Amino acid sequence: MKKYLLIFCLLPLFSLGQQAPFLGAWGLEDASGKITVLLTEHIFSLNRYHIADKKFLGSEGGTWRKDGNDLVLSYEWSSTDSSKVGKEFKTSIRLSKSELRLGLFTQALKKLDSGSLGALKGEWIISGNYANDVVSKRPSPFYPRRTMKILTGNHFQWIAFNVKTKEFFGTGGGTYTTSADAKYVETIEFFTKAASSIGKSVEFAYSFKDGDWRHKGQKSTGGPLDECWTPRAFFVK
Repeated sequence: MKKYLLIFCLLPLFSLGQQAPFLGAWGLEDASGKITVLLTEHIFSLNRYHIADKKFLGSEGGTWRKDGNDLVLSYEWSSTDSSKVGKEFKTSIRLSKSELRLGLFTQALKKLDSGSLGALKGEWIISGNYANDVVSKRPSPFYPRRTMKILTGNHFQWIAFNVKTKEFFGTGGGTYTTSADAKYVETIEFFTKAASSIGKSVEFAYSFKDGDWRHKGQKSTGGPLDECWTPRAFFVK
């Protein structure tokens, strides 16, 4: 576990953010746990958990931007250290074959996205819910509290947090697939709200309307779900 604790300290400073070649999901895993780093067009996320023991160990992330050969990481959430929220850290990263190498850490992260890529790649904010096929939009879905979903080629994560109070409310993630018949399947690897959901695969229907994503099905914990998700870019001017 000492190795993973070290990685967890270093990754926020040296891995998260990138140019196009670094986009995707990256990870490390051994008997002490698993680390995943998800990198989308604007968002970085670091997660640490143990699948077999169904233990969530931490998540943090936010946005990134390029500064010369470095990346500047701006934190929006941290489950372990709220003092990072609102602060920036600079890091350098590089890609070597299919490995992501981090500035002050000698061990490389392995590429996790492979095979057919899902159709929902991107950064999404929950913006409303459907009832009788009619959407009701939330008045303030982006500030100060937001629930965000990020998807790489075949990895997903949702995170709920408050950028003003620096509170972290929960997260869950794992892998996903989409199919030609508009089915979206999540396989859950970590979930703060219900450890019993870890290992489950849950199928949903997905569709798009006016740029929004309709996410419909049954929750992993039971009960119906019919949500509207809007691209994060809609809220960022």
